Amino acid sequence: MKQEIFQTKSRKLKKRYWQKRATTQINLSGCLSYNLFIYFARKEKLQLNKKLIANIFVSEIGTSFSLKKWMLQFYGI
Repeated sequence: MKQEIFQTKSRKLKKRYWQKRATTQINLSGCLSYNLFIYFARKEKLQLNKKLIANIFVSEIGTSFSLKKWMLQFYGI
């Protein structure tokens, strides 16, 4: 019984860790904050999970450049 409780707790902590890590990777990319990116993604009706988004930001160099360009067009600056 105790073991099942600890396993459940460990799974929740592991999920929380990965969610924070993905959010941090997106924020450290330098192009925009995670909250702003989620706002744009929902506005465009994109459905991506945090892990996939973080992998895109880390592995694809052109992503940050294209997002900056898109934001400039969106804001009309």
